[in-house]
Amino acid sequence: MQNFDQIIVLVIVFTAAFVTWKMVKDFYITKMNMVFAHIIAIATSSFMLLSTMFLFVPKNYQRGQTAEVELSFLSVGIVIIMVGILYLFFKYIPSKDK
Repeated sequence: MQNFDQIIVLVIVFTAAFVTWKMVKDFYITKMNMVFAHIIAIATSSFMLLSTMFLFVPKNYQRGQTAEVELSFLSVGIVIIMVGILYLFFKYIPSKDK
C-alpha cells in the first residue's frame, strides 16, 4: 500500500509541474523569445514541483522509520487550488481580455 501512495503522489506532483510548465511557456512565448519563455517556464515548474512535494512530506518524518509520503485530501486540494490559480492568471484572464 505504501508504494501505491508514492506512485499517486508522484503522478500528482509531476502532473502539476507539467501543467505549470505548459501554461507559463504558452503565456510567455507570445511576449518574448522562445528560449527565455522556456527558461521562465522551467524555473516556475521547478518551484511547483518542490512546493507540491513538500505538501506530501509527513510532519514527523524520520528517515527509514516513517512513511516517505503522506497522501491526504488537504494536500491534493491545495495542489488543485495552486494549479487553478495559475490557470486563472496565465490562461483565463489573458484570453478573456482579447
